Amino acid sequence: MTGKRLRPGDMAVLEPQHLQYIFDSLVKRGYQVIGPTVREGAIVYEELSSPTNLPVGWTDDQDGGTYRLKKRSDGALFGYNVGPHSWKRFLHPPSVQLWRASRNSKGFQVAAQKKESAKYAFVGVRACELHAIAIQDRVFTGGPYIDPGYQARRENAFIVAVNCGQAGGACFCASMNTGPRAASGYDLALTEVLE
Repeated sequence: MTGKRLRPGDMAVLEPQHLQYIFDSLVKRGYQVIGPTVREGAIVYEELSSPTNLPVGWTDDQDGGTYRLKKRSDGALFGYNVGPHSWKRFLHPPSVQLWRASRNSKGFQVAAQKKESAKYAFVGVRACELHAIAIQDRVFTGGPYIDPGYQARRENAFIVAVNCGQAGGACFCASMNTGPRAASGYDLALTEVLE
């Protein structure tokens, strides 16, 4: 990568060590970086502090009713298939506090709810997952009833897509025209090239 300033649509070659610059830049701009990591026998999405938290050299073997991790013979950062978690957990969390009240001498007092200010940077989003996020966008922000919490989280999201380099036994992107290459819905797209 050169010191040249990139514009939308430009392509560049990044070495693995350059990913730290991306992480640092996102954190500096107030983003919480979320991406794939190995935890409890699976590749899951959690907060990452650096690219070293990525599932370096790991893949998953999955098919109908089967999922297990195994070591790769290379140092791939994104050499796995879509796993058991989804980005929906962050964009539309299963539990959200809508209001809070406390008892006082006159009954109850409803406390003002703080606006959520979380800014997420999702690293490693696959093309099929981008299509799933687009469907969520239509449901939660595209109709007459808008979910303001979802809308705020979505507007604050920065998405780093990763084009797929392998398919799992349960993958469907080719038949559903949802990949393996990310076509839209991202801010930055990566293709991992292994030598």
